[in-house]
Amino acid sequence: MRTRAAALVLLVSVGLTEARCVSTSSPHCYKRSTRPEEDFICEWDKRSPEMNQTHTLHVWDLEKKQFLVRENCGIQAPLSVHLETLGITTRKTDIWVQTRAGNLTCNSSKISVILECMVKYSEPQIIRMKRSAGILNLTLDKPRDDKSAIYEIRWRETGSKWQNATFETKDGTIEDFHMLHLQNQTAYQIQLRRQAKPKSDLCKDSPHALWSDWSQMVDVPSDIRHRPVIRWIEKKQEHGTRDIILSWDAPTVEESVGGVKYSLSFTVSPCDQNKRKKTITSQSYNTSITYSEARIYIIAINKVGHSPWRRIVIPAVKHLNYCDSEMPSKITMARNKTCLEWYKLKDGVTRHQTVHSSDKKLPKDIKNEVEHFVRHYYFLHTLRKKRYQTVAMCPFYSKQKAPSKGPDNVNISNITHKSAVLSWLSIPVVEQQGFLLHYDIWISGHGNTMFHEVTANTSFLINDLHPGTSYTASISGRTEAGNGPNSTMNFETLHEESGLSWQDQTILIVCVIALLCTIICSVAARRLKVLPEVPSPVIDAAEFRCPEEQGQKIEEVHEFILLLHRDLGERREDVTPEQSALLKDFGLVVFEEEDEEERGVTDLSSIKSCCYPNPSYRGQTLQLPEPFHATDGSASRDNDTESTYRNGLFFETRVLEADKTSL
Repeated sequence: MRTRAAALVLLVSVGLTEARCVSTSSPHCYKRSTRPEEDFICEWDKRSPEMNQTHTLHVWDLEKKQFLVRENCGIQAPLSVHLETLGITTRKTDIWVQTRAGNLTCNSSKISVILECMVKYSEPQIIRMKRSAGILNLTLDKPRDDKSAIYEIRWRETGSKWQNATFETKDGTIEDFHMLHLQNQTAYQIQLRRQAKPKSDLCKDSPHALWSDWSQMVDVPSDIRHRPVIRWIEKKQEHGTRDIILSWDAPTVEESVGGVKYSLSFTVSPCDQNKRKKTITSQSYNTSITYSEARIYIIAINKVGHSPWRRIVIPAVKHLNYCDSEMPSKITMARNKTCLEWYKLKDGVTRHQTVHSSDKKLPKDIKNEVEHFVRHYYFLHTLRKKRYQTVAMCPFYSKQKAPSKGPDNVNISNITHKSAVLSWLSIPVVEQQGFLLHYDIWISGHGNTMFHEVTANTSFLINDLHPGTSYTASISGRTEAGNGPNSTMNFETLHEESGLSWQDQTILIVCVIALLCTIICSVAARRLKVLPEVPSPVIDAAEFRCPEEQGQKIEEVHEFILLLHRDLGERREDVTPEQSALLKDFGLVVFEEEDEEERGVTDLSSIKSCCYPNPSYRGQTLQLPEPFHATDGSASRDNDTESTYRNGLFFETRVLEADKTSL
């Protein structure tokens, strides 16, 4: 018995678990516009993941106490309810959803509404955004019924909190507009939603229109204030076209939020009625253009506007000075696939602002239409594979005449006795009035005239002149119509200088070389000690010692005075009487060093009587370190010659007549 009861309880609990019923959320029934004929949509949220649940929508008329709708929708949601099924929608109704799970049923919460007031617009779409000076202008799509609506907008800087605001739009417009004030040069994110305006009487005391879903979050960049900085490189030039590589820098990060596109337009031929246009997202672009001038325009575009236009002008290839061939032989008539472009060179080089073009003319057809004596230029293009290519370009004149002026700044330089250099400035193209063939130069002097033709240069070396002669140089430009005015310059060559003959120059060179060799050999002999040294005399110092120095230690003499013998009878104003008497006893006289500022007598108190200077040091001054003592001079006069040797110096005193002493 207990076993049966337990099994029954278990079976019931399992059945209840398997057949559990979970109700849905309260339903929302609405229509997409305020139009009376619009059908309704009812939707709710499922709260159970069970797949075997079914749902039944109930719409109860509170006034008539009857069901307006009682429809089994199975497992699907939302449910579309036709207006014919509901009947009158201006009365108040209760709406709920009944859910069945097995044998169990459960109901959602009821809502009491007037269906006519329940409108839910679709989420708004931003058609355009334009931002300038901190103001964001939004252009939005209208609701389905083209009625005014209530909007809610929220915005924020990236990563910050939302800011909210509401606004209302007006009836009778094709699009809705709103102006939002934002900080300048700052990127934002925005979202919008909207709801229908309620009918004042019917929906006053009843829940009315629902808010639409939020629109997708949109990034709002800052406006692009600066023109793109564009660079171009010409890669190669062949077959009448030039390959051009364009590149530019991206805008700032705030200006690039949400992506940036670049719009390019090209004017590569005046016969191109339609500009070539291209929109890209990269920051470089390769294109090909003709040899004539091309103009390229570019703007950077983001979600809120575009930058100012940037225009670059790619100049034509360098103008030719002369035309090798008037026309390509294969083009004999103008067709729709040819384009002739021509203009005047206002300074002979620069393209004029006015450019003419025609797809029905050739160069031969326009020669009589342009101004005479003025240089013009033309390009002939042909259309191949929808692209123009240059097949001919050439300068031309309708008529030519001689230049209107001569060359400027005529100058003579580097003048020698037989040559000189003539230089000048080219005649401006405007003054040429035709194609300049060459310059004619006349050199007159020494009774004759020399003539030269110079084509492309602006200088000329004049040779075969005579020394010391006056010359006149004249120069003029020449076209096929003749010569223009002359420009003249006078000059005189240098006189020829007489110099040494080649025989004298040869002898002089040989002598100089011999002298240099002698000097080099002498220096080398001294450096290498090739010549033997002169031996120094070896004399025993003991044989020449003074008597008073016997038994004494010989002292070294480091300083000395060389004495010059002279007439002892001559008076010396700068020697004291005592010194003069003392010198006479020894037959010596003091040598005087002449000085313009200071003159004096060398101190004789340190001189020894026995220390005589070496005769090889005549004319020099010897300063002795110890006092000079007067000794008997008879010993020195006994012999005609007395010698002394000390520290490698040999001193010899010779007694001459008149008691004169020679060192």
